[in-house]
Amino acid sequence: MRPQFEQIWQQTEAAKTTAQSFLKLEDATLNLGLMCTIGPLRAISFLNSFWRDHPGIEITLLECVPSRLAELLYEGSLDVAVMAKADGFEERFDVVPLYREHFVLAFPAGHRFKQQNAIRFNEVEGETYLRRINCEYRDHLTDLGRELGVSWRVAYGSERENWIQTMVMAGMGVCFMPEYSVVVPGLQTRRVIAQDVVREVSVVTVAGRRFSPAVAAFVRAIKAYPWPTFGANPELLTDAPRCAC
Repeated sequence: MRPQFEQIWQQTEAAKTTAQSFLKLEDATLNLGLMCTIGPLRAISFLNSFWRDHPGIEITLLECVPSRLAELLYEGSLDVAVMAKADGFEERFDVVPLYREHFVLAFPAGHRFKQQNAIRFNEVEGETYLRRINCEYRDHLTDLGRELGVSWRVAYGSERENWIQTMVMAGMGVCFMPEYSVVVPGLQTRRVIAQDVVREVSVVTVAGRRFSPAVAAFVRAIKAYPWPTFGANPELLTDAPRCAC
């Protein structure tokens, strides 16, 4: 019987070690979904702070559109997601707002908008436009333009935020984007004066689903993090946005 008892003892000790590591957040994993239109400069400060406090948690980031993130979250492929939806979230999700941000208009160097502190929505009339295909507010912006009688000429569309912003820098057109989504240094932007052109970014989990210690620690940390106050981004009037995390 001794070999059998030794095997049971070894399995018991291994289970205890695994459980202790699990509770201490050692060698823990977390799958985080990020809406693909969230600029890295917006989130990197929080992620760096969380890593310093919880070095034992390995986070895997997945970027996608909100509809796909919601699917992956519900089926369990993601533990938590950070995203926004113009039409709100389903009741099966717990949603906690983190921050709100204005939309801005990005434009190339030498453009007439450079002399302005802000841009009225109707001033985009007739501009050559670069479409951000994955923008969750794309239809909302189009509908708003239709209501105000404003139209623009779409020249290019891309799923890549850096491609669109580089095209703007090259003088190929202008583009609406969230103020903290700027990733190309030197991109010129101005805030859009329109009450409805604002998005709310939230941390989203599945309602009723129990958290692992790692997920619970992450959710607590992201809720408690001091995200910048809405409208407190003075860099919108500059030509070289810096990290405003």
